[in-house]
Amino acid sequence: MTPFAAIDFETAGYDPASACSLGVVAANEDGSVTEWHRLIRPPVMRFAPGCIAIHGIRPEDVEDKPEFPAFWPEIASLLRGRVVFAHNAQFDMGVLGATLDRYDLPEIPFRFGCTARLARHVWAGLPRHKLDVVAGALGFSFRHHDALDDARACAFIVRKALERSGTDDVEAMMKTQRQRLHAFRVHRTKQDYALCGELL
Repeated sequence: MTPFAAIDFETAGYDPASACSLGVVAANEDGSVTEWHRLIRPPVMRFAPGCIAIHGIRPEDVEDKPEFPAFWPEIASLLRGRVVFAHNAQFDMGVLGATLDRYDLPEIPFRFGCTARLARHVWAGLPRHKLDVVAGALGFSFRHHDALDDARACAFIVRKALERSGTDDVEAMMKTQRQRLHAFRVHRTKQDYALCGELL
């Protein structure tokens, strides 16, 4: 299997550079899977009630946790050189880019795809294409808005799309399904960011 990774961020507020949790599921070439999950102290300890209602993470849960830079070497080692997927990738890649910009951390080379867009093409008959709807329709049970479980669900969707395409190569699968892979880039602005994408 072509190595790939699936990620999911949860944020403290509507500023993308406010990650409070990250889950990563990395599928390795030998078929093994590496899972990684941490709670993260955001740079500003301001939690939006609406975000707490979604993921259940509160300030007291992360007040003694390290900030993102402490975890970046581990995260980078799991993403570097892989195709990285997220459900509504614009949101998660926006969080990652904004966070790297906020802390002036080095970016790494990888390309990414969106399983929400992929699902709209592969399983067009579903009434909606939110993560819980797609994964549930494919038989995957999980705790929605738990970062690691969401990353697991995202990886499951990728594997199901690979099966449907009859290949174990994610790049070939994306081409077969007429989906684009995008190069990850960080916009070095150090300015305020608007929230990218809807919460799925």
